[in-house]
Amino acid sequence: MNRRKKLQFAGLMVASATLTTFVMAQSVTVTAKATAIRIVPTPNRTVVHDPPACGRAVDLVICLDTSGSMTGLIDSARAKLWDVVNEVVAIEPNARLRVGLLTYGSPHNSTHAQGWIYRHCDLTTDLDAVYGKMMSMSTNGGAEYVGWVLNDAVHTLSWSREPNALRLIYVAGNESADQAAERFNFREVAKEARKRGITINSIYAGPNQNGLAEAWDQVAQHGGGDYFAISQDAGTVQICTPHDKVLIKLNAELNATYIPFGPLGHAGKANQVEQDANASKFGEQSIASRAQAKASAVYVNKGWDLVDAANEPGFELEKVDVDALPAAMKKMSPAERKDYVQQQQTRRNELQENIGAVGNKRARFLRDVRAKRTGPKGFDDALRESIRRQAGKKKE
Repeated sequence: MNRRKKLQFAGLMVASATLTTFVMAQSVTVTAKATAIRIVPTPNRTVVHDPPACGRAVDLVICLDTSGSMTGLIDSARAKLWDVVNEVVAIEPNARLRVGLLTYGSPHNSTHAQGWIYRHCDLTTDLDAVYGKMMSMSTNGGAEYVGWVLNDAVHTLSWSREPNALRLIYVAGNESADQAAERFNFREVAKEARKRGITINSIYAGPNQNGLAEAWDQVAQHGGGDYFAISQDAGTVQICTPHDKVLIKLNAELNATYIPFGPLGHAGKANQVEQDANASKFGEQSIASRAQAKASAVYVNKGWDLVDAANEPGFELEKVDVDALPAAMKKMSPAERKDYVQQQQTRRNELQENIGAVGNKRARFLRDVRAKRTGPKGFDDALRESIRRQAGKKKE
């Protein structure tokens, strides 16, 4: 086990500096309606899970309404996903985090017969893949069938079977949760979810009274989770800190320690850089938050990076086909290749420790600012609060 475990501690150092905020704009369009029809359910898939190696399994599924009026909330999810990941790490430093992503309510990537549902990715440890899918989303008019998307999430994703796993769904939208209830009623779906140890949380994008009138509080009540109402007009508040620029610099150095190999190497490395660029579109705060997440135990790329792959039990560098190695390593002797991978591992450990230390200061700064902030909650506030609360309940 490398020193990645050491990077996330609950104790944080005090820092003080100036604060800058900026608000991401949101756009609102009219949502179209449709009537549900009976469909053949999406087939279940049986997935065999390996026994836990270390750390707790955390499965987090996000279901987003992509109808036209949800642009603001989706932008908030894009800007704040890495904050949510860091919250998981703060609670469970050695968590084996997997994230799944579904959307509903937009006809451009689904059909009426499918309930306007689109599964972007099953539960996966590949956080860059999830973020790339999230960044590629677009909104359009459609009907929002909450029970339908919850049914798909509960019954078709490869949920962990480990007894102590934390299994969470967050469904977000801004129309009645009872649409198409004759096909899939969220109350019945929630009952099945709880039997499987899955907690359902609901996020209504609009005034609280509207959310109550449209049964979004009942979604959480029946699902055993938390209900939040988020203002669609509040925007995404980004809190800049005096530590962001340092983390951005360290992130670039961290990227240099990755050694792409095999059929996924080139694409994996390119996607890592692309998702850095995507996070930076939302400002220094987002890329700094992503840097923290990348230095944690939950960011693992064993499918395309030799350093991460070498940490897997049973991995033997000598058995990797020479043609699968990067050009510079092909010219090395077997001993030189092993030394090179170890050098990159050592350098990565050092950078992860540095990022962890700076990230702790940044986390304390953010916590102090959030404690003083008033006004409506944001997407990340909802997830961070409920993840912490529900992780604690699971341990009781």
